[in-house]
Amino acid sequence: MSLIQKMTKAFVLIVEDNIDNMLVLTELLNVMPEVSYSKVRPSGRQLFALLENDTVPTINLILLDINLPRENGYVLLPKIRAHPKLSNAVVIAVSAQSEPQEVAKMRVAGFDGFLAKPLHFQRFPDQLRRIMNGEQIWEGR
Repeated sequence: MSLIQKMTKAFVLIVEDNIDNMLVLTELLNVMPEVSYSKVRPSGRQLFALLENDTVPTINLILLDINLPRENGYVLLPKIRAHPKLSNAVVIAVSAQSEPQEVAKMRVAGFDGFLAKPLHFQRFPDQLRRIMNGEQIWEGR
């Protein structure tokens, strides 16, 4: 279990393969002035290619879809943790699979939290602010 640092501002990276889910996440983040973001679809390869660009700011928070087509979130998480530009990023699993055994699997894998899809427009800003304040969020539907 990692210690989450408090953030007053956050640069969020969205890793999501579903266009509709990507649109929902960007709409939710657009109402939060303390957050800026970038998005990557649909693979880990694109995630690490983005990091080669020197203009990308420090990534504080990653919203990582668990069910990506080539490399799922469980495969990507150790690679994220090993990357020098991402090793301090908070990684939140995002998935429609919110059964207790799935959430337990995410905890054991080393994610810093979990948000269930569909994301709730009313709850999401508070959830993200709580994460930014250093709280671990493990919230299903």
